[in-house]
Amino acid sequence: MLNDPRRLGVLLVLLGSACVDPPVAPGTTSSTGETTAASSTSADTSAAASSTGESASEAAETSQSEASQGEADTSGTGSTAVDMPICGDGVLDPGEQCDLGFGLNADDGTCLSACVLATCGDGYVRAGLEECDDQNFVPGDGCHECGRTRIVFVTSDSYQPGQFMGLVGADQRCRSLAQQAGLKNFATFKAWMSDSKTSAKDRMVHGRGRYELVNGLLVADDWEALVAGELQNPINVTEKSETQETGVWTGTNPDGSAAEGANHCLDWTYNGGQHAVHWGVSSETSPSWTMAATDTNPTSCGGEQPIYCFEQM
Repeated sequence: MLNDPRRLGVLLVLLGSACVDPPVAPGTTSSTGETTAASSTSADTSAAASSTGESASEAAETSQSEASQGEADTSGTGSTAVDMPICGDGVLDPGEQCDLGFGLNADDGTCLSACVLATCGDGYVRAGLEECDDQNFVPGDGCHECGRTRIVFVTSDSYQPGQFMGLVGADQRCRSLAQQAGLKNFATFKAWMSDSKTSAKDRMVHGRGRYELVNGLLVADDWEALVAGELQNPINVTEKSETQETGVWTGTNPDGSAAEGANHCLDWTYNGGQHAVHWGVSSETSPSWTMAATDTNPTSCGGEQPIYCFEQM
């Protein structure tokens, strides 16, 4: 059969027609895996470009750019980032009362770590201005208006001036009695006494809080009230909470300065009648509490009297 030239020609024609792709309708897949959509889009783009005067390449670039923008912003919000306030950056942002910057904002400073101005009652103790902060207004709980309460008492024991051997010895008497009585901060107590070199006011903490007796009675609202001369209650209660109304060795004026006109019994080292010292009265609330208003003041160093003791914590 293959030797017949006519039959062989017909067979080759049939085989050739089978190898040619038939026409592909728009939207259908060709043998190469491509669709006619791309051709249609390209044609549409070219047609649009012709109607507007744009070149085909310019129209294609525009179409591609629009497609890229649509893919880039899929959220539909189109929002941008907003800077948030940062406490500690040194910039006063909305909602901040202060901001001194990193390392300067502090819970014991003018501006707290949370960028809030320090105030009495905020629970933080501001250095140099507050002694405590208990966040309440109860005066008898040890802290009032950010001032610490300090205990004062007149000693239950009496002494000759020379027994002290100086102010240090008088302070030691106060601490020993305070410890025996179980008072807090007993190791901080000092005697309300001056000598020829040092005034009592220079030895004491000038407290911004209350001065109270062992039994809780108020002596003065603060240091300024204490040295103003008038007390709320006399310092006539001992470390044992017992009443003692008597003369008291002081050598000190109402403002805390050293009394003049006597040598403080040779700075609290002498017992006898040849030297003199000033004294006060424990039952008084007037300036006489530390400087008795009497002609016998100053007096000789031969007698025995108690002393006043003040907490310094």
